[in-house]
Amino acid sequence: MTAVPAPRPQPLGALPWPAGMLLLPDVPGADALAADLVVGREPADWPEGTDVVRLALADEPAAAAAAIAGTDVVSRFNRAVLLGGDDAWAQLADSTDGELRALVDVARFSVGLVDTPPALDGTSGEVAAVVGSARASAAMEHGDDAGAVAELALAADAADAAGSPLLAASLRLTRAGLLREELGDPALAAREADRAIGTLPLTAPRELRAELQVTRALSRQELAGTERGALLAVVADLTEAAKVFREDRYPELSATINVHLALAYLVMPMSSEGDRIRVGVAVNALRAALRVYTPDTHPTAWASTQLNLANALQYLPSVHQESNLDEAVQLYEEVLAYRDPATDPVGYARILANQGNALGHLGVFADARERLERARTLFAGAGDADGVDGVDEVLASLAEAEQTAQQAAVSGVADGVR
Repeated sequence: MTAVPAPRPQPLGALPWPAGMLLLPDVPGADALAADLVVGREPADWPEGTDVVRLALADEPAAAAAAIAGTDVVSRFNRAVLLGGDDAWAQLADSTDGELRALVDVARFSVGLVDTPPALDGTSGEVAAVVGSARASAAMEHGDDAGAVAELALAADAADAAGSPLLAASLRLTRAGLLREELGDPALAAREADRAIGTLPLTAPRELRAELQVTRALSRQELAGTERGALLAVVADLTEAAKVFREDRYPELSATINVHLALAYLVMPMSSEGDRIRVGVAVNALRAALRVYTPDTHPTAWASTQLNLANALQYLPSVHQESNLDEAVQLYEEVLAYRDPATDPVGYARILANQGNALGHLGVFADARERLERARTLFAGAGDADGVDGVDEVLASLAEAEQTAQQAAVSGVADGVR
């Protein structure tokens, strides 16, 4: 059997690709180096013979490959990771067995040379974790999300047993995402992310911790409803993650964080002046997300965020209430331009109803009534009785407001005559 060389655990999966697939050679000082790398700590001085990993981490794969002087099987494996080549992988497959052969087969599967990953039999520790990760990928490719979740659980436990916390956390991050997004189990997803965060060393990359915080926050948000304490926990996670995933470097993640931060604030019950200030924070977060989302690049996310912003502006306590309502009306109009009442009559009607409500608050009664009546027609045509009832309530309020405005106008004229 061709064994994986000392030290153990190897920093497999704990580092970015391609460094995360390289093997440390059995040289003096490699044990201490491995202990540093598996917890995310890069040494100031690298032991002789480990430049391949140092250069790979510096995103210099060609230089890393040139630093490999040997022709032993580990050197050949590392060279194949860095440079690829079907012949190199075929020769390694013919000349290895045991755990090293499993790693060769993981690499071959990853680059598409074979269709199936290796079995877990005969592997342990971080090698078993890497194999399990590949097996989870294969399960996902075949639509077996439940199978992928099971493989990732075994893989994370193997990484724990090996003493490789970054690898374990990365696997649990993937597992939590699948649980929330594909299997509809946000409670288990939140627990999985929470477990990973709880075992992360202080030396872990900030991005990994922040990704776990986002995953935990989005999972908890699905469960929180309007419970203030649960929503504050969501806000805390997202606020911390936002410090890492800034818009200039991570626009997509930044936008996601801002949208969900805004939603957490907007559904939180308001009981004090401080709570009302949070509506303003939510508005600013939605504006930030709309710097990333556009109708052309993210049509669905843009429309949803634009509508949330318009709705928030209607109820934002401000001395500039009229300006906010004007903006809300325009935001609704922009979304309506991208919606088709024939294909989505109920969605179109909801926007019209909200726009009519804003126009009513502005005192533009004729335009408000026109939009509300169009919304009512669409709701009725779609058989949405709740939508019809909601519009009828707004129309009744609109009629009262219009009558009050007319009476005030008549009273003002009378006062002027006197």
